[in-house]
Amino acid sequence: MINEVVEVKEYLSGKNISKRILYRICYLLAKWYKEEGLSQLEIRDSIFRWAKKHDVFIKYSVNNIIYKVLEDKTRLKDNISIKINKADIEEINRRFDKKNTKLTALALLCYAKASANRDKEFDISSVALSNWLGINSGDMSTYYLREVIDFEYITKISTPINTFKWDTSKQNSGYRINVDIHNSGNYTLKDNDILDLYFQIFC
Repeated sequence: MINEVVEVKEYLSGKNISKRILYRICYLLAKWYKEEGLSQLEIRDSIFRWAKKHDVFIKYSVNNIIYKVLEDKTRLKDNISIKINKADIEEINRRFDKKNTKLTALALLCYAKASANRDKEFDISSVALSNWLGINSGDMSTYYLREVIDFEYITKISTPINTFKWDTSKQNSGYRINVDIHNSGNYTLKDNDILDLYFQIFC
């Protein structure tokens, strides 16, 4: 989720593949192959070879995904250092008790530090978030995201910031984080391992 290169390498090796986030997976794979210097047809062929290898049915227009990737001038995120400080931890403990709610808040904080704009706004798919954290997607929407919003850690905004990187489903939402997001501290998120970071901080 934060380090996209690590995320893509997991998909290429067959790890963490979920049909619920297949649009994002195909989008990131297309970016990976584009950065490898492949042509449009070679990108398409590579995605379908990957899908066949891992028994994945792609319901989306792969060509449309490739067109969007070609318009995207950003590179896959890599070597991003996300740090958590004492104030970050205090804000989460101030608001939440349950493990999964704290984990959700921590993940949103890390994602905001990596992706938020100047107004501390960012967009994320609740399904992709639940897949990252290993939490049931229904519980994520019904309980944990709701609690994080109710206790004013984040605010849902009317329009997602950058929807094309996710699916076009209603599960994409824009948020504003209501705490400081200074990227400093003694704890570091490594290779997207949010559970390891959580246990370092809260256990």
